[in-house]
Amino acid sequence: MTTEQDWDLVKRVVEALPDGTWTSYGDLAELIGTGPRQVGAYMRDGDVTRAYRVLTAGGTVSEGFRWADGSSGRDVPDLLREDGVTVSTSGRADRTQRMSVYDLKLLAAELDRSTPEDTEDRE
Repeated sequence: MTTEQDWDLVKRVVEALPDGTWTSYGDLAELIGTGPRQVGAYMRDGDVTRAYRVLTAGGTVSEGFRWADGSSGRDVPDLLREDGVTVSTSGRADRTQRMSVYDLKLLAAELDRSTPEDTEDRE
């Protein structure tokens, strides 16, 4: 069962994707042990600032992609290009810029290392 902590990890990882990179619904799903559709629903409903950086495994915007606020939003390929991702005229992101589940695990570990320890009073 996917926990709130798992979804928090997804949000943190997506928001920390380095410029010039993207990832897929499947990679995020594998990271937390759920399915790509569940990740897609979370990207739609979870208030993830850079949800547009999550694409299909083939590097295209999912047909089901929706902006969380219900607006039409900006053109996703244009946003990706602004973030340094190479996107073809047909709308496919460069596969060499994809962060795989292995890369996401490394990024998550890096985020954990940079998060301050719990600062509970130890009286």
